[in-house]
Amino acid sequence: MRFENTRAAQPSSFAHRAAYYSSAEELVSIAAPIAEAGLRGGTPVALIASSDTERRLREALVEPVGLIHLPPPKPWMRRSGQTLATRRAHELRDLVDWAGPVTVIAEHRADNPDEDPSSWVETDVALNLALSSAPITMTCLYPASLAEGPKHRAVLWSHPWLIDPDGAIRRNTEVRQPAEVLAAHPVPAASRLGTPDHEMTFTPWQLIELRTSVGRATDKLGMEKAKADDFIIAVNEVASNAVEHGRGLGTLQIWQRHDRLVCEVHDTGALAEPLPGLRLPHPSASRGRGVWMARQLCDLLHVWSDGKGTHVQLQAVLSGSG
Repeated sequence: MRFENTRAAQPSSFAHRAAYYSSAEELVSIAAPIAEAGLRGGTPVALIASSDTERRLREALVEPVGLIHLPPPKPWMRRSGQTLATRRAHELRDLVDWAGPVTVIAEHRADNPDEDPSSWVETDVALNLALSSAPITMTCLYPASLAEGPKHRAVLWSHPWLIDPDGAIRRNTEVRQPAEVLAAHPVPAASRLGTPDHEMTFTPWQLIELRTSVGRATDKLGMEKAKADDFIIAVNEVASNAVEHGRGLGTLQIWQRHDRLVCEVHDTGALAEPLPGLRLPHPSASRGRGVWMARQLCDLLHVWSDGKGTHVQLQAVLSGSG
């Protein structure tokens, strides 16, 4: 499976910064001046943090009006850093469309899954891709326990700007391209789900049959029509890429669970672009929109590659599921 690069809709304007904190008090001492500067300039400040951190920050601010606490991600979103980044990018782009440039403060906690490099490194790289053209300044605050070894290097590689303990902001000369970061911290495979309920090998002439198979599965689960239609389109877009760039042959696997429908598309092609479909396509681009569109139409889309080829897992989560 090969995904083509697409031009960003605008020149790069995303400013991704990192800082370390050793206590809840220090976290607030770093975050408060950043939030104050944004709010004084009329810029909304989006906070991605625990409720306790939100309370502490509001108490520290002179005038906290304009501080927006984004809801925590659903547990299933955390299974894929690229999916989490897709959802956050969607929220933040909506905020930009409404209010213009946005300041974001994101808390990483040692007791969260984010401490695992396979999760938070993937999320950081995905955010760099998904928000590359957005007028957003995001400051990621990491616990000091991560400020050493490979974890520290991964932080440096994904953040072009660093904030020193004295609050000074400086350009980071150790930042690397997404492909380099993911070469050191490969995207993990999706969790295995056991024997699929349905499996088929498909060619370009069997995409109608593939869509029919996915449609039958959505009907069995009683999925609402609009959501089912979106999911069928998402799977079809990924499958079309598989047969176009994966030597004309792909495999579809379907699992029906009580709270979700899971499809995986596999082919033997190589992944030409890490984490495809995250960049907002340029309005004039005639190709390269399929995976981006698929990411918008399903609840989870996770892409990974290995020695056997390229793999994509898509999920549609039923209403009311966690």
